[in-house]
Amino acid sequence: PGTLRSACQEVLELGDTQERLIDGLLTLATSERGIEHWQPLDLAALAGRVVTGRQPEAERVGIRVSTRLDVAPAAGDPDLAESLIANLVGNALRHNVPGGEVLVMTALAAGRATLTVTNTGRPIPDSEVDRLFEPFQRAGRDRVDYAGHGLGLAIVRAIAAAHGAAVTAAARAGGGLTVEVSFPESPG
Repeated sequence: PGTLRSACQEVLELGDTQERLIDGLLTLATSERGIEHWQPLDLAALAGRVVTGRQPEAERVGIRVSTRLDVAPAAGDPDLAESLIANLVGNALRHNVPGGEVLVMTALAAGRATLTVTNTGRPIPDSEVDRLFEPFQRAGRDRVDYAGHGLGLAIVRAIAAAHGAAVTAAARAGGGLTVEVSFPESPG
């Protein structure tokens, strides 16, 4: 019975892994098609929902998540924008260190809604930052959680492009990464 239970658990975990991979690939493909129906959205509300949903994971791995969510209106596909935020927050948690931190901020400056996600983590050479936005690329193996397939930042870049948003990333001097997504000025 113990061996059968263990085998069943392993099959369930493999199924979950495959489901996450397929979901990631579908999100990547969907975002690369572009946005059909533009809607108003607020990055702050979406980010708040994502952070609340990820809080149990953050607590499980011992990472403190803080926010500074100012109203940040934009236009686009709210589901894709939420997926962009979820991928950034998920990466910030996974590519971190025990006892690390994640900061999620939204703001409106010069008419542009901006989302910034910063995390602590291992040092990343500046020359490696752009590579992380390619599909199936990941930072080193010394991270809190090994789940994922290296699609998170590729999805972020594709969703941002579909929204006409600019993505910038910079390695932090003490380790970790800061990623900023700046959406175009929202019409009306």
